[in-house]
Amino acid sequence: MGVRCLIVDDSASFLVAAERMLTSQGIDVVGLACDSVQAMAELDAVRPDVVLVDVFLGTECGVTLAQRIDAVTRMHGSPVDVILMSTRAREDLLALVRDSPAVDFLKKAELSARTIRTALSSRGAEAP
Repeated sequence: MGVRCLIVDDSASFLVAAERMLTSQGIDVVGLACDSVQAMAELDAVRPDVVLVDVFLGTECGVTLAQRIDAVTRMHGSPVDVILMSTRAREDLLALVRDSPAVDFLKKAELSARTIRTALSSRGAEAP
């Protein structure tokens, strides 16, 4: 069974590139969103297994969006995993990511089907 993925990023060019790359690697990209409003609408419409969220989502905070996704999906009894991502290094964002409900953090340059699957398979292990 494939991984159904929603990608949330304020960069249209990143969304297109990530969708193309992940799809070619076997991830089923079921939705794209450029902000939290669009992300929450897509979340309900496409019911992904995982949501990739940019930490710095334009004027919004990706961690806040991750918290909303976690709260809403848990309330409905079908939690969705969130993976935060950024161009910045993990070390730069460690405290922010650790205090979030995200199952992991990926540097955008390291984004791949393999890194997503690894993050999902290690959920519940040591905090990111």
